[in-house]
Amino acid sequence: MASFRAHFSLGILLGVAAVATIVSFTLADEASFYVAVFVAAVIGGIMPDMDSDSGIPFHVTFGVLSCIAGSLALLHVMRTAPHDCQLLIGWPIGAMFLVWVVGGSIFKQLTHHRGMVHSIPAALLSGLVTFMLAQKYGFIEGDAFLLAVALTIGFIGHLVLDEIWAAVNFHGVPFIPNKAFGSALKLASHSKLTNVIVYGLILFFLAGNWESLTHLSETLFATVRP
Repeated sequence: MASFRAHFSLGILLGVAAVATIVSFTLADEASFYVAVFVAAVIGGIMPDMDSDSGIPFHVTFGVLSCIAGSLALLHVMRTAPHDCQLLIGWPIGAMFLVWVVGGSIFKQLTHHRGMVHSIPAALLSGLVTFMLAQKYGFIEGDAFLLAVALTIGFIGHLVLDEIWAAVNFHGVPFIPNKAFGSALKLASHSKLTNVIVYGLILFFLAGNWESLTHLSETLFATVRP
């Protein structure tokens, strides 16, 4: 598989491309949103390796996710109880602890490298979760969708790079695929339980986002219709 540096570099490249596309088509005009899109693509570019034994992608991804969770918790408290110092301190710390320690421990127990995390359904699930969370914390439907697309593109870019790396076989005989070939761009894992969980979550978040997705599709259709 490709190295962490290669995936990180690809994430940066895809992030720049995503921002350039948004600017070119005038889909947004705020610099802070450009940064959010760029970060989403970079995070997506390293997310599939969260289950890596090296630990670097895991610590980077969960570190970023815990910071995001803490920031969102702080924003929530500032909106609902801005004068409660205990909540202003406790909620962000609690959210970061929940993601980093609890979520990270559960994730390590339930995953193995090149498992279902390295798959197209996982990319779709990540995008759906991003779309829902972005809307919940202040992004309008269109911007939330762009963030979700950026992260999903980064995620799929990672999978494609791994397949190319395995097909060309940079660590073995060139152009003779190594044993990792075909393990990234997959639709299911060997674990039936994992498949049921992942596809069940996709259906759950698809149902949760259905109204927003339907509204976006109607808006797009109305825009392109002659």
